[in-house]
Amino acid sequence: MTTVNFYRDLPVLESFAEAIETSRHAPVPGDWWIVVADVIGSTKAIEAGAYKNVNTVGVACIAAVVNVDRTIEMPFVFGGDGATFTVPGSLLERVIPALREAQRLSRESFDLSLRVGLVQVSSLVGSGLSVRLAKIRLSPNVTQPTFSGDGWEEAERMVKDPLAEGVLRVREDEGPCDGSFEGFECRWQGVPSFQDHKLALLVAAVGGDTNVNLAVYREVSAKIAQIYGDISNYHPLRAEHMQLSFNPRQLAHEWRVRSSREGVWGRIKYFARMVLLNLAGALLFARKMDTRAVRWSHYKDEMVENSDFRKFDGMLRMVMDGSEAQSLALHDYLEGQHRKGRLVYGMHKSREALLTCIVFSYNGNHVHFVDGSDGGYAMAARGLKAQLESLGA
Repeated sequence: MTTVNFYRDLPVLESFAEAIETSRHAPVPGDWWIVVADVIGSTKAIEAGAYKNVNTVGVACIAAVVNVDRTIEMPFVFGGDGATFTVPGSLLERVIPALREAQRLSRESFDLSLRVGLVQVSSLVGSGLSVRLAKIRLSPNVTQPTFSGDGWEEAERMVKDPLAEGVLRVREDEGPCDGSFEGFECRWQGVPSFQDHKLALLVAAVGGDTNVNLAVYREVSAKIAQIYGDISNYHPLRAEHMQLSFNPRQLAHEWRVRSSREGVWGRIKYFARMVLLNLAGALLFARKMDTRAVRWSHYKDEMVENSDFRKFDGMLRMVMDGSEAQSLALHDYLEGQHRKGRLVYGMHKSREALLTCIVFSYNGNHVHFVDGSDGGYAMAARGLKAQLESLGA
């Protein structure tokens, strides 16, 4: 029996609260593979000011994998400095060259090294680990995966350990590079804070019992709601604050991705096309004009709906807009829970939220990846890892 449409055929959960209920998650078929891709030395690159380059490489890698076969749904989670996927084994021969192409792009266009490794789900399950996922609806056209189970974390550990066995490692120079970055777009200005800052937040429960960990995530979610209020109060994006960019330095990220295989004239043409499309877009947005193909008057609202500002991949990841008082209250609560040995966490404040996009269609089917403007997730992860080390994890 083929499992290639396993993810497509999963029932869709309608709320984030349902998505973190791990009893609703389904086991990933054994013939699927977990793919872990991350930028080596991302923290140093971010500290040197290359945070947007790091973000760009992570999303470009997602585009390369998704474009292998758009008729097959493959779940992915963007982590700021990389991404985690699961892909059917039947696509492996096409996925690996696409990943090599992402490695080539990372090295040639952004001077970054992209580490990629794959671990088969059956090998993790055979070791007594769990690999599960679910699917949550973001909007009528877009869904988002949620991951659970200790297999995901173990796969990441194995990929990052150069001596670990059982990892299919992808290296640019060991075969053909063949992939497409179609749909990758990066044409928006950073979205400034509406209050004091954008907060990148990571929270991981560390109890040994699944039910205890689930209780931790429920309590954290309830505490966020108590401190920050309704989701509309802390969502990092608002349609009225989103503006197309005409800054060549900002547009250069998409240009370097999409025209990396082009000659000089091809690169010039692509950049000119981006500017012209943004001029047309600015006019359509300003006049709230709709065309037969696209409801431009609703596109920014769709962007807000289709953003991945909140996700669950074995830990809670969020980018929130808020005040200093709110972040202090949240910090005090999380610190108290950490001291009780219930969780580890990381927080990082940024001035703006960055958007990096994959657009399959301007009529609803577009996904927008959110991070802090100076490497929010990656910097928050540094604090979380330090807490894990202090626990001896």
